[in-house]
Amino acid sequence: MNTAAIAFADIRRAMAEFDLASRVEPNTPISADRAFLPAGHRGVLDLRRQLVVGNRGMGKSFWTHALLNQEVRNKLAEHYQHAELKTTEVKLGFNGSIRTDDFAPTVDEVVQLQAESVPADLIWKGVFLRIANAVTGQPVFNLTHSIAALRSDPTLYSNVLSELDRQLGAQRRHLLVVFDALDRLGPDWNGIRDLSKALLRLSIGLQSFRSIRAKIFMRVDQFADRELFMFPDSSKIRNDHVNLIWQPQELYGLLLFEILRNQRGKPALHALAAREGALAALPIDGSDSMADLEPQRKLVHALAGEFMGSSKKRGLVYTWVPLHLSDAANTCAPRTFLTAWKKAAEHSPAPVDRAVDHLSLLDGVRSASQVRLNELYEDYGWIRPSLEALKRQLVPMTRNQLFQLWRDKRVIETIQATGNRQAQSVPAGLAAASDSEALLEAMVSVAVMEERSNGKINVPDIFRVEAGILRKGGVAVPKRR
Repeated sequence: MNTAAIAFADIRRAMAEFDLASRVEPNTPISADRAFLPAGHRGVLDLRRQLVVGNRGMGKSFWTHALLNQEVRNKLAEHYQHAELKTTEVKLGFNGSIRTDDFAPTVDEVVQLQAESVPADLIWKGVFLRIANAVTGQPVFNLTHSIAALRSDPTLYSNVLSELDRQLGAQRRHLLVVFDALDRLGPDWNGIRDLSKALLRLSIGLQSFRSIRAKIFMRVDQFADRELFMFPDSSKIRNDHVNLIWQPQELYGLLLFEILRNQRGKPALHALAAREGALAALPIDGSDSMADLEPQRKLVHALAGEFMGSSKKRGLVYTWVPLHLSDAANTCAPRTFLTAWKKAAEHSPAPVDRAVDHLSLLDGVRSASQVRLNELYEDYGWIRPSLEALKRQLVPMTRNQLFQLWRDKRVIETIQATGNRQAQSVPAGLAAASDSEALLEAMVSVAVMEERSNGKINVPDIFRVEAGILRKGGVAVPKRR
């Protein structure tokens, strides 16, 4: 096999140059060339499905801001066969920003309105009223003024939105209002829950209109909060929610897509795919519509070798990498996956007959695991003390063993003390029930722990190794621990 013609160094450099921001920040513009379109995300972009649930790094904020770009919406409409996206006007309802927006309230605005005892449903009705007025060409007043108008005329909200719905229907157009970062709605979970619940109720009410919908992106721990859905008809939105996840073939499609976006990587990857008879694996224009995975598997093995060692006993690269980067829900975040390949490309020495090898991938997976755990620590501050209590302990373990370790280390007390300063440092469920059962439920909801069929509690390798937790026969914990 002739390998000299393939510029593996260019592919390796393209992977090393992946630009992996830790998150999509509020108001980040998303251009069409950045949009990779996983086949499994069709439901996420369906206007009829108003609630999308995803863990940190799964793409909630990316899709929020992608929907705000008409060029991207046109691309989504074609790829996912959601023709209505082309005729949909998208407005931002909330994204956790401190920067003032045409319609979305800032975090400070929401906190102030709550402090003034403004009912949560009035806050959101005020947001929708302002957007509706803008779309119909009516004067748009500030949020406080809009809330006052709603108080003085209880029929105003229904009348304005009903008229807007009639106009949109006659023009065969739609309005979509997107909401993200609901965990930033306030300083404590009670206020956050109150506002989130009101928004969910309002979204159910929108189902009486033909052309107006909300799209709410929510974290998995919030979705697991039972209190959030304790209102009539909540099943109408809860049961129809979309889980934002990535399948392994979609992750590899994203990897190839990002290499193709690189000026040097693109021709080299094309040449390799042509040599392997795997051109069908290339996600041209970001489209991921692969019915046959064999070309993709062949191309990945051409990039990195077939095995994670000298033989198949160590595992196939194609299945091993996503498996060892997956959480307890068997899902891997796209940024985590790309981080592993980026770090692998930076590994030295570099192979000559491929872009990366199994040794560099091992190093990449270890680095990505560390990054992923630190990301979750940022979003869910309560994970750190919960895992630190298990350091040098063996998993799987029984519930009693886990709860005893948490009691011995006073984990719940530590979490609650931190939560007095920051709401996100306490799981939503723990705010209502301060016990180990609630904490375990929260750990399971974010897929950091799993409860097996035999009742024992396990921690996946992606978190276990970095946290210094032991497992018989598992990947060894580094001695530095």
